[in-house]
Amino acid sequence: MRMATDKLILYPSLADAPAIDTDELVQGLESIGLIGAAFRCQGRTHHLVGERFLQLVTFLGCSPLIELEPPDDAAAREAACAEGRFCHLRLVANRNRIRFRAGTRAPPPRCPHCRQVVSRWPELLRGWETDPGNTQWICTECGHRGRLYDLNFRRHGGFARTFIEIWGIFPSEAVPVETLLAALRKLGGCTWSYMYIKD
Repeated sequence: MRMATDKLILYPSLADAPAIDTDELVQGLESIGLIGAAFRCQGRTHHLVGERFLQLVTFLGCSPLIELEPPDDAAAREAACAEGRFCHLRLVANRNRIRFRAGTRAPPPRCPHCRQVVSRWPELLRGWETDPGNTQWICTECGHRGRLYDLNFRRHGGFARTFIEIWGIFPSEAVPVETLLAALRKLGGCTWSYMYIKD
């Protein structure tokens, strides 16, 4: 059984923005120095951090202990990768479907209009997963009508087709700098946001 891993995830703020072509995204992120060499882990492509990673992602706190290099041994690297014991990235894109990402302990979202907690969000999410066209939502407190995508998960969840996962980052341990967000805006055609999850 795979252990849950802490991640900082970057994603377009516009949930229904088209997925970015993965090759194009790799080229763009390599060109700004966020990602480095590709490697395989659990049958999927991951990337080492790039040469400018520490200029594009700011770590908070007094002296965070961040491991950027994987073990040399292949078996040890596979285990360390799967458990997020060193910082690396994985790109996830799905052209056909918007996905919801959140950690197992995400707090309930809030209405973007009145800030009331939306306690029935799991029910709304199940309805959307059954029928992806079912995005309408009404706040029981203030009557605000909106889309499920607009609920405020306060950096613990979000909807998108494209995700940049940065593995090995604990909640609120690091944030993307404006240079990175500006580069992503250029690549994706809209603003980007970020969240912290454990999955």
